[in-house]
Amino acid sequence: MSFLSRRQFVRNSSLAAATVLLPKASHARASAGTLLPTAPYGSATTAVDAISATDEADLHALVMEALDTATRAGAHYVDVHVRVTQRESIGYFQGPKYPPPAYSTQIGFGIRALVNGSWGFSGVDGVPTKTDVAQLGRDATAQAAIAARGSSQVIELAALPAVANGTWTMPVEIDPFTVSTEEKIDFVDGISEFFLRESLNLDTQAWIDFMKETRTFASSDGAYTTQTVYATGGFLRVDTPPDWASERRGYRQANFLSYAGAGWEHVLNAPLQDRAHNIIEEALRMRRSKPVEVGRYDMVFDAYAMAGILDESLGAATELDRAMGYIANTFGTSYLNDPLAMVGTLRVASPLVTVTMNRSMPRGAATVKWDAEGVAPVETTLVKDGIVTDFQTTRESANWLAPAYQHRGQPVRSNGCAGVYGTASPVTTYSPNFVMTPGTQALSFDDLIKDTKKGYAVIGAKDRPRTDQQALNGAGQGEVVYEITNGKLGSAVLGAEYLYRSPEFWKGVKAIGGAESACPSGLDRSRSDWHWQYKSWHTVSAVPTKVTGVAMIDAMKKA
Repeated sequence: MSFLSRRQFVRNSSLAAATVLLPKASHARASAGTLLPTAPYGSATTAVDAISATDEADLHALVMEALDTATRAGAHYVDVHVRVTQRESIGYFQGPKYPPPAYSTQIGFGIRALVNGSWGFSGVDGVPTKTDVAQLGRDATAQAAIAARGSSQVIELAALPAVANGTWTMPVEIDPFTVSTEEKIDFVDGISEFFLRESLNLDTQAWIDFMKETRTFASSDGAYTTQTVYATGGFLRVDTPPDWASERRGYRQANFLSYAGAGWEHVLNAPLQDRAHNIIEEALRMRRSKPVEVGRYDMVFDAYAMAGILDESLGAATELDRAMGYIANTFGTSYLNDPLAMVGTLRVASPLVTVTMNRSMPRGAATVKWDAEGVAPVETTLVKDGIVTDFQTTRESANWLAPAYQHRGQPVRSNGCAGVYGTASPVTTYSPNFVMTPGTQALSFDDLIKDTKKGYAVIGAKDRPRTDQQALNGAGQGEVVYEITNGKLGSAVLGAEYLYRSPEFWKGVKAIGGAESACPSGLDRSRSDWHWQYKSWHTVSAVPTKVTGVAMIDAMKKA
């Protein structure tokens, strides 16, 4: 395994220099994190007590007590989820701003109970005692019983073969929490010094972030599983000094450091040196950008830009609870608002567009063995040749599509989209990994540009696209946008913002990249955006795409 340290970055004065192999780094365990306050159910506990309380035998006893208590209290179905989450973030900001490493360890315990077709939930952040979990079980059951009195809707769960003794660990090469803090700081520091040697007066911002989470699930159906997942990602931004003529600065981010289901190797193997020249060149070109010409154009989006659009449009719109209007007052609705009538019939995109979802892809940020309901997720086609074919479902929501599944001769089952945001939150729909199926021709981003007479090329995303409540109308800005003239890239443009209406945008797809042009992006569209510790990442794999008739406006023009 090659290790790129601060010393190596400094040593590599040329982009063409070969990577030097250093001796294997020592992997000392990072400092212990802090524990969130214990919830009101029990007395205060120390970090040592917290860790010992998660030992397998102790944890199993707590889980069984919760299940038994809720069942005795009258619950028809009960499940328990326990999360132990470690996070570490190390950043570098050139100059006096050098934040210290941030660590956290969170432990959460949640119980769901079903009584007469209605849910109840009770959860706690911290380490509960046996008495505490018994009370949690009674609380969840009592809440469900009260809810059942005023609810006309009866919840039915899709069938599930329970896994009684399941264990799984996401395959990673190096557990990031066995790598010393010094080694991580050395790496981040080296990135900055490397870029300074390539071009004077550059400012850099960089950080790396790690998550390791152990998830235990058990149910009154006899399921008991434990799995460990990882998420590793980073951020790198290069800022240039102002141009002498325009007096504008330029900047560029490294998209390839986005979150993945991987370990320390995701950072080590990032193609920083290979792509540094392009990052610097594009940042410098942005300083002499020209105003955008407002109008409708043929647009070529790179894979990173398409990942954000896919996630915020088709990704959000195919969440079934959203499409049915059940989260209208919290996270929004969907323009796909009649799922039973639309499945298998509604054209939402060009015949070139096929989108699948999964929670099994290697290095996928949402990859798991079982979802938060103990379901082994299956790969599902959401859009096939432009026609909507399915939605993201859980054990509860799968039954909402039962007539459609039965009509097609398919079993009614969850496709594994149940998840938990935070350490003690109820189960809800969780974004899976999305894949935009590549085209049959070996087309690249450059090939799509060559076939465009006049238009714009969008590289990356300044921020993720913004959409309305229905995931219907959206707007976004590329990190870098170039004009295209007669198949060639021209000047960078300033203030370019594209607008789209999802059905027209996707129906306007005229060409897509081949398999070799596909790139994964780690994105967050969680239902707990209020705190960084509750971000839940998923991977979107997309390909460069040419779309006709996209509206381009000048976001910097004053009224």
